[in-house]
Amino acid sequence: MSVLSKRILSAIFLFLIFVYSFFHQNYIYFLVLVTLFTSISLYELDKLSSNNKFEKAIYWLFSILIYFLILQNYEPSVYIIYFCVFFWVFIAPLVLYKKQIIFDSIKFIVYPLVIMGLFFSIFYLYVNNKSLLLFSLFIVWLSDISAYFFGKKFGKKKLAPNISPGKTLEGIYGAFLVNFIFVCFLSFINIGNFYNYLAILIIVVPLSVLGDLFESLVKRSAGKKDSGFFLPGHGGVMDRIDSLCAVLPIITFLNMQGLNL
Repeated sequence: MSVLSKRILSAIFLFLIFVYSFFHQNYIYFLVLVTLFTSISLYELDKLSSNNKFEKAIYWLFSILIYFLILQNYEPSVYIIYFCVFFWVFIAPLVLYKKQIIFDSIKFIVYPLVIMGLFFSIFYLYVNNKSLLLFSLFIVWLSDISAYFFGKKFGKKKLAPNISPGKTLEGIYGAFLVNFIFVCFLSFINIGNFYNYLAILIIVVPLSVLGDLFESLVKRSAGKKDSGFFLPGHGGVMDRIDSLCAVLPIITFLNMQGLNL
């Protein structure tokens, strides 16, 4: 079976699990799925970041503590979102510009916060704005799929050849085009507001690329091609949620400020 076939079958299987858990009356199914994925991502980042036993111990104790605070609805856990907004708007672009991880000594603190920012965002939006969560997820997934196929077919101009040679500008243009068509379709059938959708699209697609490139740099710094091996055709779980790590905390922050569908 080809890599592409494995990729497609894995994606279909994951999508069916997602749909079942997301729309199930008992929210625990979705919570378990999200907890499983974020936990595997923490494991993969741990493998990519450090061999120091003390740092590993802090990494996991810190991660478990944040899990507990979020699940207990501890109010200060919202500051994780503020950290993630600052990280993705200022730190991650600087890291990509420098083409190196500039916070090596505190990776065991930063990486759990990045993953827990995703966990908190999903948890928050699932409870408070399910439609915004679902729309954001679809934009990210369509971006990933369309960028991959447009890049394969038309890709010539490399986006960041020293970080991720497979990423092309043509792939990004394809992601914008496919998502714009998707937004127009939703408006045509009278689902939601076109301008709200368009605004979210303009925010999500670049952030999706940013998250993807950042994870590629993390892997390159560790000398790895994939973050793990859990998903046939895709590599690791982190390879599939890297874009969401950048997108959903900022969407959550904007929702807290009044963004809605």
